[in-house]
Amino acid sequence: MDIEHLTGLAENNDIDALRELGRIYREGDGVEVDSVRGFELLKKAADLGDIPSASSVGYMCISGEGTKIDQSMAETYLRKASEAGDSTAMCNLGYLFSSSDPARSLECFHKAAEAGSIRGMNNLATAYSMGQGVPVDKELAAEWYSRAADLDDIDSLCVLASMYRNGEGVPVDKARAAELYRHAADLGDPDAQYDLAFMLDSGEGIEMDRAEAERYFRMSADQGDTDACLCMGGILFERSEFTEAEQYFMSAALKGDVKAQYNIGLLYMGDYLGAPDAEKAREWFEMAAEEGFAFAQTMLGNMAMDSGDVKSAEGFFRSAAEQGEPTAQYNLGALGLSSQIKMGYEEAVEWLTKAAQAGMEPAYQILMQLNSQGSQ
Repeated sequence: MDIEHLTGLAENNDIDALRELGRIYREGDGVEVDSVRGFELLKKAADLGDIPSASSVGYMCISGEGTKIDQSMAETYLRKASEAGDSTAMCNLGYLFSSSDPARSLECFHKAAEAGSIRGMNNLATAYSMGQGVPVDKELAAEWYSRAADLDDIDSLCVLASMYRNGEGVPVDKARAAELYRHAADLGDPDAQYDLAFMLDSGEGIEMDRAEAERYFRMSADQGDTDACLCMGGILFERSEFTEAEQYFMSAALKGDVKAQYNIGLLYMGDYLGAPDAEKAREWFEMAAEEGFAFAQTMLGNMAMDSGDVKSAEGFFRSAAEQGEPTAQYNLGALGLSSQIKMGYEEAVEWLTKAAQAGMEPAYQILMQLNSQGSQ
């Protein structure tokens, strides 16, 4: 039905035409988006008794879409739609009361959930899980997440999987967790794909299957999940497929993942992508270091030492060492002990001790040598 025909019907107060025309202007379906016009048409339909339009008007009054925010008007229209059985309106009414009257909000979510609304079930489960308007009840939260999960709600599948994985509100059941993650993963959720891949890779609760793990890591990574991109990059690096590994690391790095930025730096430092390129490596290390990533700071410290810039090296090593990075602790202590930087003997030994305690064999050897000299 074309816009002109719908407009003619709407001018004669045809409710279906008013609702459809309101949707068209609101969504920009074949016309430019005009939220104000959409609101006007939907409000007219709502005032003529149309329940779906009343639900839409209530939401628009909450969000200020096409009209000014008006909580009083929102409540009026949402209550009308809610009392007529519109579960979306029940949920939005619950949201409207979430800050001012949590108990009333919970009542609305409960009503929506009992009416079969997945959103209502999810909101109710979240309320019980977080203690919003009701005492925390993880078991009851799990029950409502389970009801929504049975209706293929991805968010509920993932949350319920996590609850079974960690024994939160339900007994620990990692096999059940993996089953739920698989369901959500096969529905296309990248977070579930990553979690399932992790469990398959480590054999957590299910039989280890590295090939299947890689398949799900790749699914998740190809949807842009940064953790999955990092894992796929690592898998490909181990197989010496460096160019493809770089692509996955790059995907995560460009989203600000410091580990991926560091890994790209390592690729450029070596001959994995052709001739080493120290300047490109430095750029990526600097990105990660600026975000406080200790390993990148240590690499920059090493590069500064190679260029004879001991002062800069000290700064990088100290920053990484204070975060507990053993190589930086060793380097800092060694610089102090050799008097290449201004540092007291006790501080130098302290840094070497920390490095040794973290498993740095060179630091342990130096300390043993100092101890031997001291006992002579």
